Amino acid sequence: MQGTAAPRRGSEVWRRFGDIRGLGLTAHVLAMQVAHPVVGAGVVDHSDYQHDPYGRFNRTYRSITTVVYGGAKRSAAEAERLRVLHRGIRGTDEFGRKYHALDPGAYAWVHLTLIKAVADAHAMFGRPMTRPQLHAYYADSLCLGRLLGVRARDMPPTWPEFLAYYDDMVDNTLENTRALREFLDSLQHPAKPHALRRLPDERWRRLTGHSARMTYLTTVATLPKPLRDRCGLVVTREEADEVERFARRVRTATSLVPAPARRAPAILVPRVLPPLPAPRQRPKQHAP
Repeated sequence: MQGTAAPRRGSEVWRRFGDIRGLGLTAHVLAMQVAHPVVGAGVVDHSDYQHDPYGRFNRTYRSITTVVYGGAKRSAAEAERLRVLHRGIRGTDEFGRKYHALDPGAYAWVHLTLIKAVADAHAMFGRPMTRPQLHAYYADSLCLGRLLGVRARDMPPTWPEFLAYYDDMVDNTLENTRALREFLDSLQHPAKPHALRRLPDERWRRLTGHSARMTYLTTVATLPKPLRDRCGLVVTREEADEVERFARRVRTATSLVPAPARRAPAILVPRVLPPLPAPRQRPKQHAP
């Protein structure tokens, strides 16, 4: 978007977004996004994540890393590609409510949930940001949102105001959407990648059983309690302790990796891979 710039090297957003520890809350942020009724309806009607979850993740990761680490031209081009992609995502949900992916509030929510999840991932799997770091990180995130086409008035201006906004969204906007229910179910029963389609189902379940359970537990345990209650989701004390032990292991392992190495894969993606293709006009579009 004209008048905005890609994140500068060394900024808090640049330092934080590509850190591999953020991947630990990937499923969490997707769950928070599709709990928004507009986002959830668009995903149900226009995304093929159920049939191609790995392709969906690949496209999302490439998109985010390109916007943050792609440099001025690649970053701006990817931001524009995303806006064009979302223009065609519209319809009527199961309750008769019309939706459009570029609804300002919903479009802002998608960006802002990612901002929150990155901060939460650092607190959970690494070290929490200090107050000055959080304020600088959020200020950078507002610039990133403007680059993506999020209106300034749809993003709270400060981190404390953002936290109040986030709680209000959880209390008054998020729902137990069909997209959320289907997504959580898919975490417990991950689809086989196309390359492993000949692998017997039982062997696939044995291979993925523990990781699928851990991903599901981490996702549900980190959802805000009001949303969990609304969805009838329960996390026992034993399950919460299991998630904390998992987080502790991740903290220990990733602390041995220097910060530049933790974000190196994200920085390399836009350098070694071509831009994502322009959106095609068709009934079912790939969500980013």
